[in-house]
Amino acid sequence: MIALLCATPFELKRLLPTLAGATDLAAPGGMRLVKGTAYGDEVIALATGVGKVAAAAGTRFLLDRHPIEALLVCGIAGALSPDLRLGDLIIATELVPGDVGVAHSGDYSVTGPGLCEEGRVIFHPLFTTSPALVERAQRAAAAEGMAYVLGKVLTCDQIVLDPELRAHLGESFDALAVEMEGAAAAQVAAGEGLPFGAIRTISDELSHDLVGFEKLLQYKGQSRRNLWNKRFRLSVTGRDTITRAKEMAKGRDLALENLASFLAAFLRDTDRPL
Repeated sequence: MIALLCATPFELKRLLPTLAGATDLAAPGGMRLVKGTAYGDEVIALATGVGKVAAAAGTRFLLDRHPIEALLVCGIAGALSPDLRLGDLIIATELVPGDVGVAHSGDYSVTGPGLCEEGRVIFHPLFTTSPALVERAQRAAAAEGMAYVLGKVLTCDQIVLDPELRAHLGESFDALAVEMEGAAAAQVAAGEGLPFGAIRTISDELSHDLVGFEKLLQYKGQSRRNLWNKRFRLSVTGRDTITRAKEMAKGRDLALENLASFLAAFLRDTDRPL
């Protein structure tokens, strides 16, 4: 059984039409777990919530409770390459934990997590995805006539809104896109020897300036009335932010549409083992 892991409810919602007989199962608080079948095979899909802790906790939950044979992290991501456009498909070959390292006043050095191996601590600057899953993803993309790019995907525990910072990250890591879950899920899967892969579709391009979007976010304890009052005031004082937010929503919808098409083809490809 393959497991699909995503961050948000709207990502999971786009995956559900692919699953026949989709049924909700017990999941940790803040997560949603759905099980169904696709082309005769059982599939389980989990929305973990945003961020590395949520992704790692969700992956650990799946491993402990369900007999999964492979894990595919999927969802939207922000472009780090100027060549990527809205809706473009990325098949990750490596997942890079970009914000784990050594900080001091003069510099910041990325190391990746330190894991115990053979009685020593070994640092992991990246996690390599399963070649078999990469090949299957390429076949699925070709079957749908979808162009795709192979390469590194960066995982950070921050939403990167500034295009200059995204450009810097892309150049520093030679990465195609940035998201907030992949490397954390990969770390847990790698520790158990579970094959894993990652698929991302681009929801915002490198040139898109997303600074100010944090003012639109909803926080725990914030009433709906308070949220909408803030958004109304922002529509008057920061009309450009609202306009850009609507444009980003269109990019998100296109990215999710392409992701759903890809996943249908990916799950349909059952000729070869994972």
